[in-house]
Amino acid sequence: MSIARTDSVAPKRAIGMIRVSMEKDGGTSPEVQRYAIETHCASRGYRIVDWIEGVEESKYSGSRRSSAWWPKLDGGLERLEAGECEVLVVWKFSRVGRQRLRWAIALDRADVAGGAIESATEAVDATPSGRFARGMLGEMNAYQAELIGETWKEAHARRRRMGLPADGGPRYGYDKLDDGTYAQNAAEAPVLAEMYSRYLRSEGFTRITRWLNRDGITTKSGAQWSRVTVTHLLDAGFGGGKIIHRGHKKDGGRDWNISTATFHDGAHDPVITPGEWEAYVALRLAAPAPPQVIEPKYPLTGLIFCGDCGAPMHVGNQGLKDYKCSNSAQRGARHGMYMTRALVEQAVREWVSDLAHDVDQLAAAVAQERERRVIQLDNVATLDRKIADLTDRLGRITVRWAAGNMPDSAYDAAVTQLDADLDALKERRVRAAPTPRIEIDPRELAMNLDADWDDLTVLEQRNLLRALIARVEIHKPIRQGTGVWRERVRILPAWDPSVG
Repeated sequence: MSIARTDSVAPKRAIGMIRVSMEKDGGTSPEVQRYAIETHCASRGYRIVDWIEGVEESKYSGSRRSSAWWPKLDGGLERLEAGECEVLVVWKFSRVGRQRLRWAIALDRADVAGGAIESATEAVDATPSGRFARGMLGEMNAYQAELIGETWKEAHARRRRMGLPADGGPRYGYDKLDDGTYAQNAAEAPVLAEMYSRYLRSEGFTRITRWLNRDGITTKSGAQWSRVTVTHLLDAGFGGGKIIHRGHKKDGGRDWNISTATFHDGAHDPVITPGEWEAYVALRLAAPAPPQVIEPKYPLTGLIFCGDCGAPMHVGNQGLKDYKCSNSAQRGARHGMYMTRALVEQAVREWVSDLAHDVDQLAAAVAQERERRVIQLDNVATLDRKIADLTDRLGRITVRWAAGNMPDSAYDAAVTQLDADLDALKERRVRAAPTPRIEIDPRELAMNLDADWDDLTVLEQRNLLRALIARVEIHKPIRQGTGVWRERVRILPAWDPSVG
């Protein structure tokens, strides 16, 4: 649509657009941009009718999708198309033109509406030559943004090869030294190690968070812990001697899922053993998907099965008082296997309490769990030695390169080959050995669950029960009489060798 002008001599109305940078260097201050835009408008005889500020959150470049600048520019264009102004004035094209397609569409929208987007600091007129120069400026700015991005990627890749995190920021449990490396903090490192230890004992992120805040242990910045903070800290693996590289989702947001992350060996000392880190990762990968509701209602969901047909049981109707065989429910059977929910959960609660005081059964459970962990294939140790040798070679090459004793081209070629060899060996290592099993101390877990049962959420009860129980089966009654309902509940512990 074209802008209707009722007075040919009336001054053009302009909206000034300011990019507010969140970069550490501050970029160009809003005050400087505002002054330049006001000066430009005054020299052209424009009347500024409004200001729009767009925040650029990315610390890397204006081309990142996390920026809030582009929606603001779209809003300015909509106002120009609606006839609220004739000109949008930005401080510099280089701060807005780093996405070729979006920038070209924005310019076209302004031209079609009979308006313009002008730079307060770059002399580009409305002639064909001026529009050509404006397009070339956008192309150069897009090229600059891509070049900056490639430089950042290479810098990050080299930091990872040197065993250093990409951003060089603070890490809980460690102090950053003047040379950019990290050393363990005497007060924080034991806390970080205990956080991993508690998770491996199946305490869960919620209980770990409660423990930290209850004991007055704060984050690196002195704030209280949250479940998300604890999860991200442990998943990052810095305490395990690792450097994490997270990907991005399709919408441009950071992907926090540990299953999609890649890890590299760091130059710092870990606070836990390699075995404990592998066990933590295995436990995290084996964790069930987060529930769709904030808090589940039933602690035996996913654990309870029909002893007749083997199908899972779910909470049925009649006021949600029964666990009912899902197979019979799907078939529409009128008489399927079911049992009162309160009775089943009481039986499980009693089993946990008995287990917490049964020394012999707990000792057998510990022995069985340890027996599972010693089953390894013969070539695992050989592969570990080869991986260690290649890692050592990679470290020596990196030291030579960092000291200036090796050309960049030779270093890049050697690292590319060593990385490929390491990846191949690590894939063979994964295939050669079973997924690390978590050595659970059933006695400690059962005692904690028994003592804390009433204070735990249903989700926490269910997660802890998963570490102790393989399945709960409901069988048909085999006799009449008092207490027969207890005989119908069969609980198979996680360490039962008959459980696949």
